Amino acid sequence: MSKAVASILFSLMLTASAYGQSAASYIGYEYKGATPDTVMPNGVKHLGGALISDINKDPVYGIAQVSKGRTQMLWLEVSTGQNEKGVTGWRVLDVISFPKPTGPQHAMLPLDPAVECLRSGKTVPYLVALGRIDSRRASYTVQRAWIADIDKKKFTPASIRGLRCIYSEP
Repeated sequence: MSKAVASILFSLMLTASAYGQSAASYIGYEYKGATPDTVMPNGVKHLGGALISDINKDPVYGIAQVSKGRTQMLWLEVSTGQNEKGVTGWRVLDVISFPKPTGPQHAMLPLDPAVECLRSGKTVPYLVALGRIDSRRASYTVQRAWIADIDKKKFTPASIRGLRCIYSEP
């Protein structure tokens, strides 16, 4: 299969559903804080995430990486409560759905310790991306990208033109 055909298929599969459940059906889902590898009541496994706003301000915004079956998702979330220990719950605002990455494929979240993406020499704030890691060349080739827009409360598509991403092994 050519790279162009594979890229088109990969893009089409980004809208794949999680075992017949559309990604949009998770919008509005609320859950208590979860640690990596926790399976939530809806059968979704939490894989970790990243905070994208100040933890000391209310509400807190974050991105969770989750999976169900062979589908992986990124959830843009807002906190639903906090106590002295931190965030106590989350509500899903928007969802990106895609097949579980294989081999050198990697879903990148903001502040990812393994990948740094720059445009015109500057970090792109709130960038999330799907791409391929080439550890021999210390690079990450972005196939699709979005900005986690907390004002609009959704992921907005971002151009991959001019993105230069560096991969440093964790």
